[in-house]
Amino acid sequence: MVRGLGHRTELLITEADAGRRLIDYDLGPRGLDLYTMDIDRSVAIAEGVATDVGPIGVVEIGPMVMRQATVWGPDGIPLVFIENSSRRASLLDDAPEELHSEVHSLVWAVADRDAESQWWEERGATKGMDLAFDHPAVAEFMRLPDPIVELQMVMLANEADDPIRFELLEFSGHDGAAFEPGHAGIQAVGFTAPGAEARRLVTPGGVHVDIRG
Repeated sequence: MVRGLGHRTELLITEADAGRRLIDYDLGPRGLDLYTMDIDRSVAIAEGVATDVGPIGVVEIGPMVMRQATVWGPDGIPLVFIENSSRRASLLDDAPEELHSEVHSLVWAVADRDAESQWWEERGATKGMDLAFDHPAVAEFMRLPDPIVELQMVMLANEADDPIRFELLEFSGHDGAAFEPGHAGIQAVGFTAPGAEARRLVTPGGVHVDIRG
């Protein structure tokens, strides 16, 4: 269970045994994003526990500079460290002595982000930024087979835009392999809703959503 500490949102994640890591243009969970105050230190810690650590990619979007690296734990869950010159609101604002923030987003690759985002909006999510980019550093830190890949992304959250937000990623021009539960560390996203009947929904993009009362 990963909580949006100090915020109103909560994310539940069902873990699986270690399995095949999502690679290339596979569809499915691509990362739990965390802010870090020092990405070099975060990467060094990850390397010290024999975790599979990807390269640091530097992305510049206007005045904003992001340094990012993906770390895969032994259970297959991908963590993405982000050192950002202008990050969103985070518990780091009140606790700058901490190295890492709460999880601020879950990134899930889908075949059609428009169809997927419509499904979430119809169920109460608020749509945020919708952007496209093809920065080579992104392909590098995601270990994609091509040096430059156009990515399209839409961001969903609650009305207050609290962490944790949900980022839908589409690899333009690439269909990708469908997500098969049981092969990656993140199996589903879960939400608690007082009085709700426990059930599992499957979105158009194959995201498994657990509702828990």
